[in-house]
Amino acid sequence: MSKYSVNFKTKVVHYHMSTPGGARKTAIHFGIDHATVRKWHSAYQLHGPLAFSNHSQTYTVDDKLNVIRRTNEEHWSSRQASAFFNIATPSTVQTWLKRYNEGGADALIDRRRGNAMPKPKKPTPPLDKPGAEMTPEEMQKELEYLRAENAYLKKLDALIQEKRSASKKKH
Repeated sequence: MSKYSVNFKTKVVHYHMSTPGGARKTAIHFGIDHATVRKWHSAYQLHGPLAFSNHSQTYTVDDKLNVIRRTNEEHWSSRQASAFFNIATPSTVQTWLKRYNEGGADALIDRRRGNAMPKPKKPTPPLDKPGAEMTPEEMQKELEYLRAENAYLKKLDALIQEKRSASKKKH
């Protein structure tokens, strides 16, 4: 979610375009940073009202490579590239450039998505059955859970004792 509404951004850009004095005067009038005014103005010039549409989108490696290639060919800053390609923040382009320069196109692959690393399994709580009604597998699971719980509580108690003794030594 954006900090500023589309309506506010549009109002700032229209004020900036219609009032002499530059981005600093506009920024003071609206109580925002002058760099933000310039960024919004650049994006609005290139994309019109669509410049302020929802930016939460994913970019493919080809999209990222296209931005990098064009940025390098045109000698653009990350701000110019983000405005031209309607990317939410220049820091996104900076990150892509840094990754590309350090590791090539392979470094642009987003490895956070999908099932890259399985999540650790949480121990299941004990069943609410009396011991006589449990199967050997259920008893084994409950035993494992209770052992883990016991180890956790022992560790917690040791940490509390350590903290108490450290605070006694201070005083």
